[in-house]
Amino acid sequence: MKLIPRNLIIISFLIILRTGSVCSQVLPVDFINRFYQGKEKSETGNSTLPIGIGVASFFYLLNPVALFQNDKIGGGLTKEISLGFGYFGEHRIAAEYSYIFREGSSSHFRLGYKYDILLKDKLRPSNLLQGTSVISLGASYFYDLEYHGVSPEISYGYSIRNDKLLIYPNLKLRYTYIPEGENIIDFSMGLMIGFANPFIDLKIRRKN
Repeated sequence: MKLIPRNLIIISFLIILRTGSVCSQVLPVDFINRFYQGKEKSETGNSTLPIGIGVASFFYLLNPVALFQNDKIGGGLTKEISLGFGYFGEHRIAAEYSYIFREGSSSHFRLGYKYDILLKDKLRPSNLLQGTSVISLGASYFYDLEYHGVSPEISYGYSIRNDKLLIYPNLKLRYTYIPEGENIIDFSMGLMIGFANPFIDLKIRRKN
C-alpha cells in the first residue's frame, strides 16, 4: 500500500487553514445578511440566494483528510454534503465520499446521521444567516467496496446557517470500526455544505 509523505499532508492542511481564514474575513455573517436582506424584496431573491451560495461554496473546496490504518499514515481528499431538518437544520443526514491516495481500497463511502449542538445562546429561528460555534456528534455506515464498518465521530467548527442553508468550516475526528478488516482513525478539516427543510416552508420570514 503506497501512502503519501507526511510532509505533504501537513503542508496541505496549512494551506487549507490559511484559505479558511481568508474566506472568513471576506464573507462575514453581517455582510451576507445585508446582501440577503436586500434580496428579500422579491420571492425570487429569497429562493435563489441560498442556492447560489451553496453551489459556489460546493466547488470552492475539497477537504483534505489524513488517516491512520494498520500502523501507517495515508492521506486523501473528502467531500461531505448533508440534508438537515429543524429550524436550524440541526438534525442532519449526511453523505460523504473520500478518495485516498493509495493502491487498493482508495474509495470510501459513508452515510450517516449528525446532530449539531449550537453553542450560541438565544438563537431564534430566522431566514437570515446566523453564525455560531458548533459541536457536532454523529455516526455513519462505512463501505470501501470491500469491507463494511461503522464510524462514530465528533467535529467542531463555526457554522453560518438559516432554515435552508448551512456553511460549516470544521475540524473532524472519526473512528471507523471494521469487523473483518483494519480499523481506521481519520482527521479532516475544511468546508461542509448542507441544505435543510426541502419542500418545507417553516413560515418564519415575517417574524424577523
